[in-house]
Amino acid sequence: MPDGTPKATNEPMLRSVGLILAAAALFGTTGTVLANGPANVDAVTAGVVRLLVGGLGLVILSWRYLREVASHTKIAFFGAIGVGSYQLSFFYSTRHAGVAVATVITIGSSPLFARLIGALRRRPPPHRLWYVAALILIAGLILLSISSDGGDNIETIGVVAALIAGLSYAAYTESAAVLIGRKLNSTAVMAVLFFGAGVVTSPFLFFRPLAWISESRGVVMIVYLGLVTLTLAYVAFGKGLQKLVPTTVVMLTLLEPVVATLLAYLVLHEDVSGQSWLGMSLVLVGLPIVAISVQRPTTVKS
Repeated sequence: MPDGTPKATNEPMLRSVGLILAAAALFGTTGTVLANGPANVDAVTAGVVRLLVGGLGLVILSWRYLREVASHTKIAFFGAIGVGSYQLSFFYSTRHAGVAVATVITIGSSPLFARLIGALRRRPPPHRLWYVAALILIAGLILLSISSDGGDNIETIGVVAALIAGLSYAAYTESAAVLIGRKLNSTAVMAVLFFGAGVVTSPFLFFRPLAWISESRGVVMIVYLGLVTLTLAYVAFGKGLQKLVPTTVVMLTLLEPVVATLLAYLVLHEDVSGQSWLGMSLVLVGLPIVAISVQRPTTVKS
C-alpha cells in the first residue's frame, strides 16, 4: 500500500468502521423486538426462520454472484456451519447460564477467538491500541451484565455453550473474510453463509412450536428480524469486511449489547443499574480506540 496518502487510505477504513457499527446497532435491536413479539414465541424456531427469511433477502440482492461464491464449497460450508452453530449454541447458553452471562461470555470471547484464528493463519498482530481497547471493552461488558443474572443460575454447560458460540462467531466471520478477500461479492458471501445456515438448521422446525408465526405480530416480528437485523445488517457487515480484518470487525460489534441495554431501558422500561451504565460508558470509550487502531497497517487487508 503506497505511503504519503493517509487521508485517502483512512477514509475507506473509517467508512468500514461505520458500517460495522451500524450492523452492530441493528443486531442490538433483536432482543427488544423478540420481547415485543407473540407471548408464545419460541426463540429457536424464531432464530431458524430469521436465518431463512434474512438469508433469502441476501440471496435476492446478490443472486447474480451466488454461483461464484458457492464454487468455494469448503469455506462456504464451514462458514454456514459456523453461523448455525452460533445460533444454536447461543440460544442453549441463554437457557443454562442466563441471557446476560451468555451474552458477555459469547461477545467477550469472540475477539479473543478471532485473534487466535488470526495468529494461526499468520496474520500480523493488531496494533497495541487493539489490546488496550480489548481490556476496556471486556471490563465494560462484565459491568454491563454483572447485575443481570444471579450466579446460582449459571450452569457449566451454559458457559461452555457460550464459548462455543463465541468461537463460532469468530469462525464464520473469518470464513466470510477469506471469501471476500478472494474478490467475491460481499453480499453474496453473506447470502450463502446465512441461507445455508438456515437450511442446515431447518430440521429444528419439525420439533419446535411454530404456532406463533401465524399471528400478525409474529409475522411483523420475523419480517423485521429477517430483513432488518439480518439482510440489511449483514449487507453492511460484509462491506465492512472488505477493508477490515475479522479481529477488528468482531471487536467493533461489541456495540451490540450497549444498544440492547439502552433499548431495554427506553422501550421495555427495564431497570438498569449504575454498574451497567458504567459498563456502557466503558464500551463507548473503547470503540473509538478500536477505530483509531484500524488506521494502523496491521489492521488493514493488503
